Amino acid sequence: MSLNTQEILKQFGAYYLEEGQNMERLRSAIRQPSVTASYARSLITESDMYRSANSILGEVIQQFQKKFTEKGQLDFLPNEIPLRNMKVDMAMYPDDLKASWLGFLTSLTEQERANWPIVRYALEHEIAPQIQQDLEMKAYWSGKYKAPILGTPGSADEVMDGIKTLIDAGLANNTMNAIALPDTLRKDNVFDMVEEFTDSIDQVLDPVPMNIYMSYSWLRAYYRDKRNTHGTDINYVAGTPTVDFAPNRTLVGLPSMKDSDYLWATPVDNYVHLRKVNGMTEPRLEESKREVFFLSDWWEGLGFLYNPLVYAYKP
Repeated sequence: MSLNTQEILKQFGAYYLEEGQNMERLRSAIRQPSVTASYARSLITESDMYRSANSILGEVIQQFQKKFTEKGQLDFLPNEIPLRNMKVDMAMYPDDLKASWLGFLTSLTEQERANWPIVRYALEHEIAPQIQQDLEMKAYWSGKYKAPILGTPGSADEVMDGIKTLIDAGLANNTMNAIALPDTLRKDNVFDMVEEFTDSIDQVLDPVPMNIYMSYSWLRAYYRDKRNTHGTDINYVAGTPTVDFAPNRTLVGLPSMKDSDYLWATPVDNYVHLRKVNGMTEPRLEESKREVFFLSDWWEGLGFLYNPLVYAYKP
């Protein structure tokens, strides 16, 4: 985390002049907080791999006859959800700010650089929000795990398998349910397509609470298409989060699915967010020879306990 102050020095000068500047004059980009994992059931484990078995029993009843005619097979299929080890490694020389407009973020009296205002500012206003944005916008949906290359920093979209990667694999090996729609999603038909998607889920699951996930843009388009189609109806209610005549089907927009045309659904208890006991802790601060280091590492993973209960439309 090098501190690039070239533009500040060029515009404001290579010196510090007290003019009442403080953190209120520092502005950061608004970052996306984590949303996708918040809808998952949180599970804590001590292992690197969460293992479960999916049991599937086929048809059992038959016509009566006196002779015993055995029928039925109970299959047990393995299911694994890996937890991936992730980290943040950053470093800075706080002294780089001294002879600049940003000098108020340094300290003349505190020798420990780790206690300087720039360190607290970086942690609270930059690093912590960026971790959440990286997970939400690059890992939780489109992430595809790739083993690290020794000595080379990895990419945020390679720290874990995201939901899209899991769905693609589940549809490819037929462990999840592919839903075919009569048309591609458009702004003028998304209301009908979402209802078609809902109707394609096994009716046995009608009493079971399920979320139907999509991008925020498609969720907005759904509400607008519904308004344009039924806005003049006497009983029309704007922005109802459940699908009409399906009270256990709740529509959810995910920022992680930005620009995606996928639709997917599963019972709320089947979608899980796995973490190790220690979870994600505050970055550890270390100081050596006037350089401050930020270090943090944790384990987590997303997945489904029972793949046959996942329904997905893949465009």
